[in-house]
Amino acid sequence: MRTIRVCLIGCAALLAAAGGATAQDSSGAIAGVVRARDTGTPVARVGVSVVGTPPGTYHLRARLLGYAAGDTTIVVQVGQRISADFRLQPSAIELNPVVAVGYGTQRKADLTGSVSSVTGPEIATNPVDRADQALAGRVPGMQVQTTNAQPGSELRIRLRGGNSLSGDNSPLVVIDGVIGADLSLINPSDIETFDVLKDASATAIYGARGANGVILVTTKRGQGPFHFDYSTYIGAQDVSKHIAVLNADQFALLYMRNPNHDKSVKLDTLTHLSTTDWQDVVYRSAPIQNHQIQVSGSSGASSLLLSANWFDQQGVLLGSDLTRGSLRFNLDQGLGARFRLGTRVTYTRTVGSQARVNSGYGSGGGPVTMQALRFAPTIPVRDSTGNFSGPLLPSANDNPMAIIELRQDNTTTGYGIGTLFGEYDPLPGLTLRTSLSYTSSDVLEQQYVSRKLQASLNLGQANIDDNTATTWLVENTATLHRALGRQHDLTLLGGFTAQQTDNGANSAQGVGFTSDLLGYRRLNLADQVTGSSNATRQRVLSYLGRVNYSLAGKYLVTGTVRADGSSKFAANNKWAVFPSAAVAWRLSDEPFLRRLIPAVSELKLRLSAGSTGSNAIPTYQSLAAWNVGAPYAIGPTAFFNGATLSRITNPNLRWETTVQYDAGVDLGLFGNQLTVTADAYDKTTKDLLYAKQVPYLLGFASYVTNIGRVRNRGLELAVDTRSASRGLEVRLGGNVSLNRSKVLDLGGDRQFFLTGSNTSLPRWENDVIVQVGQPLGNFYGYVWDGIFQSSAEAAASGQAGAVVGGDKLRDVNGDRKIDSNDQTILGNAQPRYLFGLTGSVTYDRFSLSVLVRGALDFQVVNVSRAGMETPGGSSNMLTSVLGYWTTTNPSNSMTALNVSPFDGLTSRWVEDGSFVRLQNVTVQWDVPERLGARVGVRRLRLYLSGQNLLTASRYSWYDPEVSSRGTSDLTLGWDDSNYPGTKTVTVGASVGF
Repeated sequence: MRTIRVCLIGCAALLAAAGGATAQDSSGAIAGVVRARDTGTPVARVGVSVVGTPPGTYHLRARLLGYAAGDTTIVVQVGQRISADFRLQPSAIELNPVVAVGYGTQRKADLTGSVSSVTGPEIATNPVDRADQALAGRVPGMQVQTTNAQPGSELRIRLRGGNSLSGDNSPLVVIDGVIGADLSLINPSDIETFDVLKDASATAIYGARGANGVILVTTKRGQGPFHFDYSTYIGAQDVSKHIAVLNADQFALLYMRNPNHDKSVKLDTLTHLSTTDWQDVVYRSAPIQNHQIQVSGSSGASSLLLSANWFDQQGVLLGSDLTRGSLRFNLDQGLGARFRLGTRVTYTRTVGSQARVNSGYGSGGGPVTMQALRFAPTIPVRDSTGNFSGPLLPSANDNPMAIIELRQDNTTTGYGIGTLFGEYDPLPGLTLRTSLSYTSSDVLEQQYVSRKLQASLNLGQANIDDNTATTWLVENTATLHRALGRQHDLTLLGGFTAQQTDNGANSAQGVGFTSDLLGYRRLNLADQVTGSSNATRQRVLSYLGRVNYSLAGKYLVTGTVRADGSSKFAANNKWAVFPSAAVAWRLSDEPFLRRLIPAVSELKLRLSAGSTGSNAIPTYQSLAAWNVGAPYAIGPTAFFNGATLSRITNPNLRWETTVQYDAGVDLGLFGNQLTVTADAYDKTTKDLLYAKQVPYLLGFASYVTNIGRVRNRGLELAVDTRSASRGLEVRLGGNVSLNRSKVLDLGGDRQFFLTGSNTSLPRWENDVIVQVGQPLGNFYGYVWDGIFQSSAEAAASGQAGAVVGGDKLRDVNGDRKIDSNDQTILGNAQPRYLFGLTGSVTYDRFSLSVLVRGALDFQVVNVSRAGMETPGGSSNMLTSVLGYWTTTNPSNSMTALNVSPFDGLTSRWVEDGSFVRLQNVTVQWDVPERLGARVGVRRLRLYLSGQNLLTASRYSWYDPEVSSRGTSDLTLGWDDSNYPGTKTVTVGASVGF
């Protein structure tokens, strides 16, 4: 037996010209072509080993960096010529991949900062509705949270915790060099890689906007011969669970047993009543579909990619949907050996309808998700005349189907990004680059609430809001790379950028319509029409520099500095400088380590420190402002054209600054078949921007200033393994991270509360606290201590309004009375642990991939449940109220008949939100070429995929990731009639021509 080493050249034209790549002797020959499995394009420089004794059986293995090894076994007879083609699966684990680092790229082996990457093959195995969902569970230290599952809703993304009290804590998104782009409006199929910059060394190049981390997105470009591809998937979405509520018989029985029920309504408790399950009425199995066409390739110095995408998602709640269409044009053109031009252009248009959830009390028409659970089950959808049935009592909210049918809420968004860049090499190793980018966004919201809805007071209300934003960005950089002898390698980067953003908003409202026929389309027909408009402009000018030095490829140093000037800040503090430094030592290149531990293929130690900033406040906050149109009187005459000072000037308003330290290690074993990355970080944000409350005697409620400090500390660990044997490849990976935040200082204050609950229970107030020594996201209220079992116990409690069978509160401070001094921290919405697990198995042309993620040790306030546990109430309740307290059933968990829960936040409604979720499962089959050739295709892939199929959690409602109050770190974790979580099953195909 002998081994023959050959190289199969992955290009059909070259094979034809050269007669093919072969392994042969006097007994026979083996020839073939190696292609990439995902694209079907030939791959060059593949190493192929052939083991066997001619004539006879041969085992072939094809290897190429960035691809999983391919294996096959063939039999060659004497004088026979055999074809042995390979289709290699791209592998996300590479020995020395290149990653984007901001204004350039680096080999991963040369990185000194903390950077995580998600590559194209990983994205392709997880069909997602929007691009940012592809990061969930894959990046250590990153939390991707679906706080609202309604189509088109915002995701909450945090990287190493939240830094700011009032600013946006989302990472900066840079798409093909465009700073501040909207990732949610980018077609996921257009993305080649995500590179996530986490520590100060990596993010300082973005200065004042890098404090929350940076997500660099690189879109695809044309490669290989020109080809046409079409991909599609269709599927169905369903609500994640069904909430158990009373049926008509149970509701009628409890209602009539309540001695204080409204006597105008009498329900039959002696015969069986027909039940209207409102969840079945308003929720549906909703279709979802996606279609993508792409033409791409390269020829000579030209590289071109054209793509078009159409995505349609019907929401599981009737009346909610989203349609998105997008176009992309990417071109790279070389002009001689030293000059290159390129452009990246994309446009996305979305049209969606929003169902009313979370809010909408009053003229908004009421939340459908609340009424789907609380509307009386004894009432049919329509009455005998065909109209929507009214509520049980005249004062109750509207029929949920009436809210869906008689309320319109449409949003149309147009979003475009265009970049034109040029590169010139005046000298070897020196590259000059200039780019011009333009971003445009237009969001039009149109709403109408029918006169027939009780919440509109039979008036009808229309709203039209149009918000626009345009951004110009000019960047100029120079990069010099020099190898100084054999030991020294130096790269210098310098540049300057200028950016201007203009925002405009126009809104109009009409109240009082004589007909619903035209709605918002003729808003001027309303009895009362009001409007407003505003415009803002902000500018940023920046200078940046970076130096990368390598000694013998083992000792690495990076230094970065960026100076930013922003129009947002006062004259005394318009400029700030953000420096960073990092060092790394590649021990794996030391001869002594190779001798001692030959299994170590990569070992690098990293240390970094630096500062980044945030200017995440509205414009003009350092300037005084006036309210125009204030009423005033002179004698008996009233005027409405007065002006009052609404904001005082703050000439010292300055940037938030985050100082971060990071220590990390990168380890690879057995030729990087096992890789481990670990990081520990400590970051502190000072000069927090916040609207500090002041005494009302000053004439103002608050003013924006710099107060206090917040610290985040954490650990991150990522492990990845792969093995391949005789056509079977197995990959297992995972990451786990923990973050601990703490408020260190509030500018002399000990704590403050967020006043106004913004929930369906209006007397829940001061239920969020920000306190020195505590993390952000704390719930504040009373400790629930069960149910009063006797009148004597209630009378002796010191609790106002205490009754037998009612909620009992704990006397926390021991003063024998219940008052605000007994309120305490009840829980926290920030998970203490995040993790993700990935696995894939590939055999021959079949593959299975799995993604599991979870969050542990955090709490959720279930406001929805708090409104549905009053036994005998006039709206529907949970089945748990059937166990209500009586003298013969002395429950310690449910109040008595017609006894409402305590009117404020208690620990009774704070639930454990920890969960483990089967995020994605995909089974895939690459159809053999001979079968695809019969229908005229060069590549055909079929797959079946499921998202969110299973969630293991003790949380009692739809989804523990919910957040009805938005994505702020201060008010996270409230579930108040939110959009339900969904699970999705799709089937798809990808075809190459």
